[in-house]
Amino acid sequence: MTKAKKSDYSGERLHVSPEVARLFAKDADYAKLLKVASGATALKGNDLVHALFLCCAQGDEELKERAIGTLRSSSNNALRSVIESSIEHPRILDFIARVRIDDLGTLILLHRNPVVTDNTWEYVFSHCNYEVLTHFCDENFAKSFPANIRAAVLKNHQASADLKQMVEATISVVIESHQAETDNADYDVDAVNDEDLDDEFDQTQTLSKQQIVMELGMAEKVKMAITGDKEWRSILVKDSNKTISSAVLKNPRITEGEILFLAQNRSSSEDIIREILLNREWLKNYAVRHALVMHPRTPLPQAIRFLNTLNDKDVRMIAKSRNVSSAIINNCRRMIAAKEKR
Repeated sequence: MTKAKKSDYSGERLHVSPEVARLFAKDADYAKLLKVASGATALKGNDLVHALFLCCAQGDEELKERAIGTLRSSSNNALRSVIESSIEHPRILDFIARVRIDDLGTLILLHRNPVVTDNTWEYVFSHCNYEVLTHFCDENFAKSFPANIRAAVLKNHQASADLKQMVEATISVVIESHQAETDNADYDVDAVNDEDLDDEFDQTQTLSKQQIVMELGMAEKVKMAITGDKEWRSILVKDSNKTISSAVLKNPRITEGEILFLAQNRSSSEDIIREILLNREWLKNYAVRHALVMHPRTPLPQAIRFLNTLNDKDVRMIAKSRNVSSAIINNCRRMIAAKEKR
């Protein structure tokens, strides 16, 4: 992963295409601008993002609201050419980061782009959600970002005490408190006055995690499986890659309810069942043991062992079940007959 650059815009002007420039001429058609801000336009890639940025910087409240909504609802695939561009203006990348601040897929792509400035990352880490924090704040955090960016995590109210303690441990020098907002950066936008955009970006929505997961690499999926929230776990446990699906069960936040659901789900893979069988704490749960007896991928010796821990009522019901193997049924019948002889 690339390290962030210094926090300046080098006085560089934003250059837009003639098509975008015409949209913002003095005699511009407002109705056409509304369509552009709403995404109803033939503009694509950086032309579209530049137009949305200018709608926010120059436009009225309606234009801003529509432009932010359009950028927020765009897919990372549609924005990828802009996000990963090494010649894109840093202010555009900052604009994307602020609007999509809680979209982990976007920030992962931005992290690979060396053009993104320190100011942008300071803003992101001081305002992003817990999911973004836990993804980036790992053992490589100190190597990926300088101390002043890491210190921004300490200002984030969603950062846990343990997370803040970890970040503080990586900071070896005293950093003076300062505002890391890029809205005060000095740069030009082709004669367009850059207004304060912060308030417009404070409340953003994330794209579907189903969309994000399509753009993550295997290593990133495994990491999200181990650290992600319940929604991430429910998505990644269904991944066709056994390494990823099994990694979900290593997530320290996974609940017994989720384990029971997986044990009861007959489509759960052999690897998932194996992981459950290796955890003694989960096996203390009666319902989990019952589900494992019924599961077709539980090895027969272990299913029979759990069968001996079930109550008479459940054993009798399993003996009549059509969803278990004949070996399980025969063992149930032998258990019932043995108890009736007593």
